[in-house]
Amino acid sequence: MKKKQTNLIIFLVLAGILVVFYITGESYYEGLTGKSNQEEANSEVYRYKYDMIVDSPDSSFWQAVYGCAQEWAKKNDAILELQESSNDNDYTKLDYMNMSIASSVDGIILQYNGEQGLEAKINEAVQKGIPVVTVMGDAVHSKRQSFVGVSDYQLGSAYGEKVAEYVTKDTESILILLKKNIDDMNQSQIYTQISNAAQAKAGDSQSIQVTGKNLLSTGIFETEEAVTDIFQQKDKVPDILVCMDEDTTECARQAVLDFNLAGKVTIIGYYSSDDILTAVEKGVISVTCDVDTEQLGRYSIEALTEYQKDGRTNSYYNVDINFLDREAVRAMRREAQPK
Repeated sequence: MKKKQTNLIIFLVLAGILVVFYITGESYYEGLTGKSNQEEANSEVYRYKYDMIVDSPDSSFWQAVYGCAQEWAKKNDAILELQESSNDNDYTKLDYMNMSIASSVDGIILQYNGEQGLEAKINEAVQKGIPVVTVMGDAVHSKRQSFVGVSDYQLGSAYGEKVAEYVTKDTESILILLKKNIDDMNQSQIYTQISNAAQAKAGDSQSIQVTGKNLLSTGIFETEEAVTDIFQQKDKVPDILVCMDEDTTECARQAVLDFNLAGKVTIIGYYSSDDILTAVEKGVISVTCDVDTEQLGRYSIEALTEYQKDGRTNSYYNVDINFLDREAVRAMRREAQPK
């Protein structure tokens, strides 16, 4: 009898343990499935997947463009992914194009600077049904669907006019820092327009040396070293330094401060980050070119959207640019203050 009671107690204990395990497991499963269902409900499903491939994706300029483009992509049933870079990442734009083509994305937004092999990769993408929109640099001989940005001729003309404003009777040298795949600088529309404008302002009686330096193959650290090297050679420091991208402008700003040359070198910069605007306001940078990043992002998505809907699109979308000097920056600051 005593043995039967003992067996009954053991049975009840085991049964209780099984019940506890069952209840706990069921609750855990419900928690998991509930979380999964909630995540699924919160996630959005988009019809199209686009990739954005640019130089310096972490820069404030391209982050601003990406933010605007991402917003417009969502409005047009698409999700946009910016191909990120890091110190541990040795991928080139050509590598990212291969990845995007292999994953069969629905569209690619590409910053084109004439890199070797990139034009052929654009054609490959288009042949496989993936539309490509080039931004801020056009692959005119490729099969790309659209170009969004400012043409080299337009940019060179605008910079040329601004450079001419700063040419004086004491100006002897102008250095233009480009990031373009150009073996012969004389073939660059930007270089030609700036050089012609400067020489026209100086006239026949004044000789100005206009040179160009290509920094396309350099990363941010190499760019910083190249710009620093310019200021270390004191006898070769230009009277006017023209910067055509945000990274170069930031490096020039820092170098001018490090070598105590603020106000002695006229820097014509690019983009309107907080640091650059502050430098303009303080006179470290004379003037900077402000590109409408909202238009750049929106037009890029519009080009892809039109292609997806109608199979065609405009070949050229012009983006506004504007130069900001000290007074313009101060006016912007005043307008931004709460009233």
